[in-house]
Amino acid sequence: MISVIETCDMSEQTRFKYRLAGTGFWEMFDAEISGQYIDQLPIGNRREYWHRVLSRVMKLRRPSAGVTKPGTPMRGHLAQFWIRLPLSDDGVNVTSILGFDHLVKYSELVHYIETPERITA
Repeated sequence: MISVIETCDMSEQTRFKYRLAGTGFWEMFDAEISGQYIDQLPIGNRREYWHRVLSRVMKLRRPSAGVTKPGTPMRGHLAQFWIRLPLSDDGVNVTSILGFDHLVKYSELVHYIETPERITA
């Protein structure tokens, strides 16, 4: 799933708004989330998690990756692997963040672990 998240500097706290959210997000949230702020999504305590992740990408101007639970109703059986990449309009400040997410059922994670893959350059 692809996303573009805009950094919106407010007076005291930066907010993050989905400018583009791929169709997989529609399935995850059972609704369109483009145009919504992270703090408006029905993700419970994951709001703070995503705010920390996106703030870190913005402040450090570096990519970040990880895995978490989606936090959406009816999606607790999934692991959400994610990557966030900083984007800049002026080459200095992070103005948006490119995201890629992949959802995997917990029951399928064993297949990824059992088949180690070695990649060399």
